[in-house]
Amino acid sequence: MNKNPVNEITPQNKASFRNRAIVAIVMIATIIPAFILGGWVFFATVAIFLGLAIYEMITATGKKYPWYVWFFCYLIVYSFTYWFVIKNNFASLLEARAAQVPFVFSLEENFFSLDISVVGIGVAIGIFFLMGICGHSLTFDDVSYFLTLSIMLGLGFQAAFFVRYYPFYLYGHNSHFFDVPILLGLQGQQLVDNPLFKYALSGELLAFVVIGVTMNDTFAYVFGMLFGKHKLNEKVSPHKTWEGFFGGWAVGTLSALAFALPLTLCGFPMLPTLTSDSWYWIVLLAIVLPLLGDLGDLSFSFIKRHYSIKDYSHLLQGHGGMIDRVGSDLFGCIGTAIILIFITNGWNFFA
Repeated sequence: MNKNPVNEITPQNKASFRNRAIVAIVMIATIIPAFILGGWVFFATVAIFLGLAIYEMITATGKKYPWYVWFFCYLIVYSFTYWFVIKNNFASLLEARAAQVPFVFSLEENFFSLDISVVGIGVAIGIFFLMGICGHSLTFDDVSYFLTLSIMLGLGFQAAFFVRYYPFYLYGHNSHFFDVPILLGLQGQQLVDNPLFKYALSGELLAFVVIGVTMNDTFAYVFGMLFGKHKLNEKVSPHKTWEGFFGGWAVGTLSALAFALPLTLCGFPMLPTLTSDSWYWIVLLAIVLPLLGDLGDLSFSFIKRHYSIKDYSHLLQGHGGMIDRVGSDLFGCIGTAIILIFITNGWNFFA
């Protein structure tokens, strides 16, 4: 009986970890420029990632669907994701016309909440069930699958935009902080228009989320490979272990804190609600982030197991598909957005 607590690292383990690292580096190198530039570049990059995720959603089951299923899946998920920008700019247009002032289209400054159109959800339910009732290609399982994935992807990618651009709203438009020079000695529109804020400091929050979730995912794999003995949930994810879970959670939390706390203490808080005086909210978020990532990973895995598939696609070697790679990040963004909305509103659940 082998009493060595450390698992043997096989050549397959090494190759898998190397492939995962290479793909992660390539993705980071691709998205960082878009992340920094923001605006249309970031929106377009996310739109490409979302398009790939929708493609995987449709093809993952291995079934052949008619063209109208493809059309409505893309239409519904994209509308869920970008609805907030469309709705708020349209409202701004009406206000500008009423006040007879020039209308200025904005991408960044409309994210003060999460908002998928209730009418859109109702229409999506009607469309998917109508296709299931009238067509022969969609079963009830398919209708439920498309509805679930559409909402998960639509809300998740919208939450990624929220986390990236919520600082613009709080610093530039929220009445509680508009006149308070918390960052760079600037306030309101002066701060929002400042290049250092626009291209760097406003991205701290999304970087915080990605670091916490990614480090958790990476080191859960490492700790599981080295020390994994006890299965976490074989029904959903047969290779995950409790050792990997706790190891990833610890490293993810500490990594997020190591990123956010020094910046905050040096006068560069992620949000005006996350200053050095409210450090405990940063700690809370850092602790919760890895758990949100795990929930996202296991949720998408739960769907895969129902269809007896290993990955949503083979697009990213070592990672599976786009959904496999970003699923945990999407849940991290959704959970972070919800917590931040509650913090901003003084934990008023009815605000």
